Amino acid sequence: MDNQNRDLAKLWQAQPVASVDLAQIKQSLVSERRKQRLFMLLDCSAVLPLLYVLYRFWDDFSPASQAFQAIMLAVALPMLVYQLWLRRIAAFYRADQTHCHVTHLIKQIENNVRIAFITKHSTWLASLCMCLFFTERYFYGALSDEKIIRNIFIVLTISGGMAVWYVLANKRQKRLQEKLRSLREMQEIR
Repeated sequence: MDNQNRDLAKLWQAQPVASVDLAQIKQSLVSERRKQRLFMLLDCSAVLPLLYVLYRFWDDFSPASQAFQAIMLAVALPMLVYQLWLRRIAAFYRADQTHCHVTHLIKQIENNVRIAFITKHSTWLASLCMCLFFTERYFYGALSDEKIIRNIFIVLTISGGMAVWYVLANKRQKRLQEKLRSLREMQEIR
């Protein structure tokens, strides 16, 4: 039996070991930090058009449109804060130990899955809200025939873009879930 254990130990020690490239891991962390900070900037700038529309056209809106825009803002701002909170781990994280990096990478990927889910569903919600807004504007009588055609074109163009964004967010969510699963398996092996 002792001979068999020695043979197993030799076999175990003969297994190839993949070396960990610390420089690559640190570069991955720096790259992820930059991306998350850029995404935070983009998230914040995405609210600016809504604020501009509210500031510039508030008096032109019907009371129903004003209420609709206020609700949109009341939903958008907490969602912005939530997404910024989800991005905080990678955007502001600093550590020198590899195991800490893997743990924080798993946490950030979990958050990225949540962000992809939110993005995926906000695309069709944004298209729906845009259609509701222009429908209200039409029934309020605020749109001429010329503006109706222009707005239909705008809605269709933006909705087409949102459909593409939905597909990309769905693929990203699935890819991140797979990456998360493999990282968790790797962490369990350690």
